[in-house]
Amino acid sequence: MKINDVEFSASLNEILNELISQLRANDIQYMQKTIETPTHIQVCCPFHSEGLERRPSAGIRKSDGLFHCFACNEVHSLPEVISHCFGKDNTGFFGWNWLLKNFASVDVENRKPIHFDLKCRENVSEQATFVSEEELDSYRYLHPYMYKRKLTDQVIEMFDIGYDRKTDCITFPNRDMNGNCLFVARRSVHTKYFNYPQGVEKPVYGLYELDKQLRSPYELRLKIGDNEYDFYHQGQYFAYFEYIIICESMLDALTCCVYGKPAVALNGLGTESQFKTLRDYPYCRKYVIATDMDERGLQARKKIKKALNNKIVTEYIWDLNVAKDINDMNKEYFYSLEEYF
Repeated sequence: MKINDVEFSASLNEILNELISQLRANDIQYMQKTIETPTHIQVCCPFHSEGLERRPSAGIRKSDGLFHCFACNEVHSLPEVISHCFGKDNTGFFGWNWLLKNFASVDVENRKPIHFDLKCRENVSEQATFVSEEELDSYRYLHPYMYKRKLTDQVIEMFDIGYDRKTDCITFPNRDMNGNCLFVARRSVHTKYFNYPQGVEKPVYGLYELDKQLRSPYELRLKIGDNEYDFYHQGQYFAYFEYIIICESMLDALTCCVYGKPAVALNGLGTESQFKTLRDYPYCRKYVIATDMDERGLQARKKIKKALNNKIVTEYIWDLNVAKDINDMNKEYFYSLEEYF
């Protein structure tokens, strides 16, 4: 069956069997499956009567997983139904993730690329200052390419990584320190190049997300490594990072986070406004530079060291014959990197 233009390797019947099995393993009694027709499978609706109807009132279409209950008139996609059954989000993000993990068969390398123009954001007026939540909601889907680039569910959720079906691109919201989305960067699932709207001023990518986690209560954090420090002094709570890694690309920074080390990206070689943000950030006293090891990246390292003169600054150096950048490294090699002043 096909959902959101992604082909799945199982029939609706097989997907429902696995869903019911996992729900029962978690003592959840939703989705009693009953009658199967050539086009639909009837189920007990999980949206009313606590899922314990005497007679099934809902049907799920076999071709695309569309759910419709004739009793309560709830209409949802299959990912939304799965999310609801597990008590997760109401956007279908969890359910889409569940489907991809269990049944995705898409071959991202052979999919036909879509050509697009990123001169302006779609569905956002020229007067809008920030990208709306409505637009971001339209990107909150998963794609197998995310996992190919080593991203994990935790990091995808933390940084709100998405997938734009119109442009066939992975999406990366870039936020200011107040959490406002300034723009959405994209990377096609077919090429290695990032795309940015024209004329935007790039923030320090990822700093807001790291700061938000650091400010959260300890037990609620999506833990990134073991270099967070918390202590109380004279009745006040303090938290800070021992260090943060500075990368060129967003995927490099996200890979560091996957490997348990907090990192940010400059989306290039750095600007004066980005350097000021890093200088003024009060919850980190040390930065480790991990820009690419090519000529431009090495020149950027000198500029970054000079600009961050109020911080301790070291750098990672690696063998280009082993890895061209952080995202190209496995975890073992990443952890073998040594710092140099």
